[in-house]
Amino acid sequence: LAIAREKAAGLPQVDLRAADVTQLEPAEAPFDAVMSVLGIFFFDDMPGLVSRLWGWTRPGGWLAITVLGLSFFDPMRAAFVEAVREVRPDVEVIEPWRRTDDPATFAAVFGAAGVSAEIETEDERLPFGGGADWWRIVMGSGLRRTAVALGDDAAEVRARCDRFAADNGVREVVLQTHYALAHKPR
Repeated sequence: LAIAREKAAGLPQVDLRAADVTQLEPAEAPFDAVMSVLGIFFFDDMPGLVSRLWGWTRPGGWLAITVLGLSFFDPMRAAFVEAVREVRPDVEVIEPWRRTDDPATFAAVFGAAGVSAEIETEDERLPFGGGADWWRIVMGSGLRRTAVALGDDAAEVRARCDRFAADNGVREVVLQTHYALAHKPR
């Protein structure tokens, strides 16, 4: 929020708040724009959440929801999953974003909520500098939970990922994102 406030300085129409989406009172709505970035797949009732967010969107306003697609820093994610399976088959790789990684499934969430949205998919190719880059991604993403569950075996998984990147000359990773945008009629 501090970074957002700094960037929004001088824009009186911007009001930034931190709140639990499940506790935010409707009296604080409606909003000109409601956004969810990489969060909806954590909720059991995704259509219910979309419906709730849509209810907070004023007539003429926008609802924007972003989720990750099938390619999540590939090919390194696949190498990580395989390394975990080889080193610790008892540890589940937690990937909550997989619940919405297919555009049709993502669209169905909106359909079940009764919200018409346009969905676009973007594949972004990002430069990859090797193992240290990958482990920063792991520890700064939803894969961190799995890495922590590995305990001391995380070092072996990391080493296998480093070898995979070196052996396969990985110089870029692909991050796929699905964007949903819904406009509420006036």
